[in-house]
This record gives sequence, C-alpha cells and structure tokens, in this order.
Amino acid sequence: MVVFDFDGVIADSLEICARACIHAARRQGCTRPLAENPFADLEQVSFEGLAAKLGLNTRAFAADACGYLEHCREIAPLIPGMAETLRQVASNGPLCILSASPRSTIEPFLRFHGCSGYVCKIISRDIPGSKAAKLMRLKKTQPPICMIGDGVSDILAAKQAGVPAVGVSWGWQPARVLAEAGAELIAETPSDIKYLFRTTIAGLSGE
Repeated sequence: MVVFDFDGVIADSLEICARACIHAARRQGCTRPLAENPFADLEQVSFEGLAAKLGLNTRAFAADACGYLEHCREIAPLIPGMAETLRQVASNGPLCILSASPRSTIEPFLRFHGCSGYVCKIISRDIPGSKAAKLMRLKKTQPPICMIGDGVSDILAAKQAGVPAVGVSWGWQPARVLAEAGAELIAETPSDIKYLFRTTIAGLSGE
C-alpha cells in the first residue's frame, strides 16, 4: 500500500485552507494578518499546529476551520499530473490517503476530479490519533510501502512508524526542510512518483 498525504500533495488546497485559518482565527478574536502560506514553518502541519503557534485554542480553531471547509462549495484544483500518477500507482497496488483534513472535504474532491476509483482507503482527521499512530495501525493489516507527504509532520510520522518517507517539492513546505527531516527521496514532480515507484520506492520497504 502506498500512503499519500492529501493537502499540498494531491490537492492544491493552500488558498482554501488559508482562508479557513483566517476565519477560525477571527472567531477567536485574532485579526492579525496571516502569511500567504501560514503552514510553511510549522513542525505540525495542521490547523492545531497553526493555532498553537498563534496562541489560540487548538480544538476550537480546528473545529472552526473544518467547519469552514465543510460549508465551502469550492473544490480545490488537482495538482497537475496527479490524476495520472494516482492511476498508475493504484494499478500496482492499493492506495491510501492519510490526511488531517476531514473526509467530507476529501471525498467530494476525489469525485469531482474523477479520482475516487484510485483510492481504496481514506484515513482522515475524523479518525482519532496522530498520523504516526494511524500508520502504525495500518502496518498491522496493510503494511505501507511508503508515506508520500509535503510536510515535516508527514516525514516525522513516517519515521516514527518505521515507514519509508518520500517528500514532494510542490507542497506546503520546502523540499530542503523535508530532506532535513529525514525524507529518503524527494519527488520533484508528480511524474517523478511514477518513475520512483518503478525504480526505487518499492525497494525502500524491501518489496
């Protein structure tokens, strides 16, 4: 099984998620401007991680941000080239999405972009536990070949769970930061994932 993060890796959702963060911050009376990419320097790339940095109530912030996403009719763009990458990876074995976003955001996105059939499992924020804990549980039934992510928290979760970590260069955090966090490989484009899968990724887990 290949595990993908969602936001920033598959979905070009930074703008929508940034608006959700502005909404959540204002709900707590925080009106200071946020960076265009408020997640860029977080170790925990999540609504809770940003709320902690801002000194806000993490649970309320995450609930308000997710509420904004659930009521937002806008569907984020698909990262160019990702549909073909998902199709090809899925043709070689099961594909899972592990995300801090709610299922109510992920499923409509996949349907809209015609990618639902490529994904056999979604592990969203609706399921309790950290990403590392969810990866460890997944290992008991369907051991992941790798975790593909765009955030330090993705890489660290994979390392903690003993799963090979692959970073991407087009996501919410710089490739250099992902490499420093321990990513074994960095994909420069979605097409690289297809190439790396054929030549390298499967070998990282010994398959």
